[in-house]
Amino acid sequence: MPSRPLPHAAAHALLHLTVLVWGFTAILGRGISIPAIPLVFYRLVFVVLAMGALAAWRRIRWELTAATARVLVVAGVFVALHWILFYGCIKAAGVAVAVICLSSSTFFTACLEPLLFRRAVRPGELLVGLVVVGGVSLLVRFETRASGVGLAMGIGSALFSAAFGTINGRAVHAARAELVALVELGTALGVTALSLLARPGDFVSPGALSMRDLALLLVLAIGCTVVPWLWSLRVLRTLSPYTVALAVALEPIYSIVLAWAFFGRAERLGGRFYLGAGALVGLIVANGWMKRPRGA
Repeated sequence: MPSRPLPHAAAHALLHLTVLVWGFTAILGRGISIPAIPLVFYRLVFVVLAMGALAAWRRIRWELTAATARVLVVAGVFVALHWILFYGCIKAAGVAVAVICLSSSTFFTACLEPLLFRRAVRPGELLVGLVVVGGVSLLVRFETRASGVGLAMGIGSALFSAAFGTINGRAVHAARAELVALVELGTALGVTALSLLARPGDFVSPGALSMRDLALLLVLAIGCTVVPWLWSLRVLRTLSPYTVALAVALEPIYSIVLAWAFFGRAERLGGRFYLGAGALVGLIVANGWMKRPRGA
């Protein structure tokens, strides 16, 4: 059976710790020298092995209905597409562009969540999301001079992030977090392997990995994927996908600050970009604050 939901205060605290850890994923992706698809492939190999070992150690029973399993497989496909496009955007346009594009996931979540949770569409959520998507597109195109391909990968990454996040908002109530993660990430590994078969020139053999890349991949897989992934699924048993998406909008702040610290001028952009990005993130956070429950 799924674990007991966290109290709201504990869920919010764990959510923001999760987002802080996720802020390092873009930095690690920038630091790993191999292309996006093999990067995601090796990340998932380590993650699936770790999740499988964890499930065996905890002696978790395989308690999944066929319907739940099908939903998780669909979510796993979206996970693979999200990560491939996210790291593709980092390689093509840099950390700042990738994480700012990711903040547009609030708009896509506002569109998708009513469909899955069968509630009315909230015009305010759609309006905030549209402003964010428009603002992100203008910032990326005119302040960073990023290519249309980089922008498309960044926005596509946000779309698929919203898709699997919204699905997880329902799935976590039907199975244990470890099982949800294992099925989704195992599916994502299969999709990524198929992507490498379609683009064999991108494959990097294990023997060709440098010790530095291997170490960073392990940190990315265990410290920045397995642990926060389980945390995020636990949080979704208490908070809505839209609330989680709002918190994830803070990830660009963490990632941009970390990019400055680790990469210096290579990731430094103009002042107008950071003012615009700060305004967009502030809009998202303020929207979430105004919608907080009474007494929260």
